[in-house]
Amino acid sequence: MTIPKHFFHDKTVLVLLSINSVLALFAVLYIVLRVDPAEATTRIVQYRSNLGIGAFKSGSTSEIQLIALYVMFQYIFSWILAIRLYVHRRQMSLVILALTTFILLLTPVVTYALLRVS
Repeated sequence: MTIPKHFFHDKTVLVLLSINSVLALFAVLYIVLRVDPAEATTRIVQYRSNLGIGAFKSGSTSEIQLIALYVMFQYIFSWILAIRLYVHRRQMSLVILALTTFILLLTPVVTYALLRVS
């Protein structure tokens, strides 16, 4: 995979990549430092409204820690996709990076909600 010549010279791309880098680092550190495996053996990882009162599904702390792996996967995949699309469609590359910013903003919020409930 060759990186386009002007990809890292585009200021908008650099701003979005910088924001995504900070958000990904924050999300991973938040998840890793917040989840203590010795604190509880089970965590709420799912909610199924069709099950009624017992709609919460429990899981181990490793399932919560997999969210950090998801963040890194999302971050790396967005870089690869943005680089590949930049030559053909710059706007699509920017949309992918902007949507990644939105996803990386929501991930710590969802993790906080899951950790707060359990």
